[in-house]
Amino acid sequence: MLLASIIGGGILIFLIFIIFASIASVASMEEKDLEVTENSVLKIDLNSRFVERSQNNPFESFDPLAGQMESAVGIDQIISALKAAKDDPNIEGVYLEGGIPMAGHASLEEIREALLDFKSEGKFIYGYSEILTQKGLFLATVADSFLLNPEGLIEFSGMSASVSYYRTALEKIGLEPVVLRATGNKFKSAVEPFLSDSMSDANRMQLTELISSIWKEYLNAFSAKSGLSVADLNSLADEVLTDPKLAAEKRLIDGLAYQDQVNSMLSRAVAVDDVESIRFLSPKRYARNKDLNGNYGYNENRVAVIVAQGEIQSGEGDEYTIGSERIARAIREARTNDKVKAIVLRVNSPGGSALASEIIWREMDLARQEKPVIASMGDLAASGGYYISCFADTILAQENTITGSIGAFGLFFTAEELMHETLGINVESVNTNKHSDLGRIDRKLSPSERRILIAQVDKIYGTFKQRVAEGRNLDVAYVDSIGQGRVYTGLAAKNLGLVDIIGGLDEAVNLAAEKAGISEDYSVVSYPEKEDPIEAFLKELNKGFGSASIKEELGEYAYYLELIQNAEKRQGLQMRLEYDMQID
Repeated sequence: MLLASIIGGGILIFLIFIIFASIASVASMEEKDLEVTENSVLKIDLNSRFVERSQNNPFESFDPLAGQMESAVGIDQIISALKAAKDDPNIEGVYLEGGIPMAGHASLEEIREALLDFKSEGKFIYGYSEILTQKGLFLATVADSFLLNPEGLIEFSGMSASVSYYRTALEKIGLEPVVLRATGNKFKSAVEPFLSDSMSDANRMQLTELISSIWKEYLNAFSAKSGLSVADLNSLADEVLTDPKLAAEKRLIDGLAYQDQVNSMLSRAVAVDDVESIRFLSPKRYARNKDLNGNYGYNENRVAVIVAQGEIQSGEGDEYTIGSERIARAIREARTNDKVKAIVLRVNSPGGSALASEIIWREMDLARQEKPVIASMGDLAASGGYYISCFADTILAQENTITGSIGAFGLFFTAEELMHETLGINVESVNTNKHSDLGRIDRKLSPSERRILIAQVDKIYGTFKQRVAEGRNLDVAYVDSIGQGRVYTGLAAKNLGLVDIIGGLDEAVNLAAEKAGISEDYSVVSYPEKEDPIEAFLKELNKGFGSASIKEELGEYAYYLELIQNAEKRQGLQMRLEYDMQID
């Protein structure tokens, strides 16, 4: 047994050494300046998960048990790579590989605009996939030629929004949600999944308007590509178009081909004998040492882009969670840095903690008093995401950005049935005052306690309205009339005065430089500083093993544990959008 333990320990140490050596090797390789030779093509893998900014960790999506790895691609990398490639004589064109992008609709619009800008230089964009989703087809509309495998599959069936409801599941395990919406917040449907098993009329109405607006933008792109009318496209969607041959006949795609035929097309475009002579470059490597303008290095004039993506929470957070301490510190660092002449807050968030949002808002208020501050909204800048944006000098959003949701709610859970009847646990307390034990999980709230908590929620909503009114120069009563938790597209928000300009991150950076008077010569720097790749890897490794082990032990009951964990995370006073809302 002793010998086996020694051997096992030695093997473990050896494996850890190999892992760290691999990380060091990958990191070293990535940091080297990339020498771009002639006959190069920028290859963008559309079968990727697109985020605002990816981690430095090369194993960020590594599953230690399954042995699978799927790295995220930063939209910032796509934009900077396409900008640089546009003027790079060694880059002949772009090859879009795959057709299943995992991204929000506004992110797709950002990528599409960057591709159109690249194409304006006269360079080619070709694409090929075996499976093409509607999101992939939206990007494919910019290609000179996008081909699909003859026996492949295309998805063309319209757009749907779905919300998961948990009331019955929580009831089965004895958890009772206590939901406190701010007065008049009839559209604040983030709490619906805990109160009901079906969608309210108000939420159905706003989601219908939302997806109809996004689908309209898609239809316009498809119509421009194919020449078909919007009515004809809707008829195809009603019939659920899946046949590549019919898609080619209707000119939604440019034709059918196998990989070898696509390789020949690329060879002819680059004027080489075979595809092996083409050097394919990923945006991540090509853009590694470039800023959002596609330039190298720094200078004395800088625009700071502060990336805030994920739910808003108190504490440090990480690359994919907006921690109030981390983002507030980043804004403060950009404000106090003399070389930073303007700030762009890039927001992609459904909201979250009310207190954490207020902490970030405070730093935005201080920053705008010293230098130009621009807010750029990605897929989502709703509720708390709008709260932290509303004091910017100018707010930009895409037409299909999901924003608004100006409202507040409180979410708490009691487990009286679970503790008393299921587990047989009884809790007794001794109090000095009437409400000293407010918030005990083992009993329901009394009417007076509920009134106390609702008053807190109303106070938060009142502050939210005042922040928006002051930041946007609007009347508080008007903000309340368009608030009440209602969500809007970026285009609708612009018409209501919540957004100033329809545009993406690129336009936001240019505007920031213009307002700072440095548009002729500046570089773009990214905040906050990225997490150390080794620390990030170890954190991910530990999380992967831990969660996998627990799920394996619990078996079929793991689902209920996940419900409880998610419920616990979302307790407290919140400003956020619907939970688990999917739009496809």
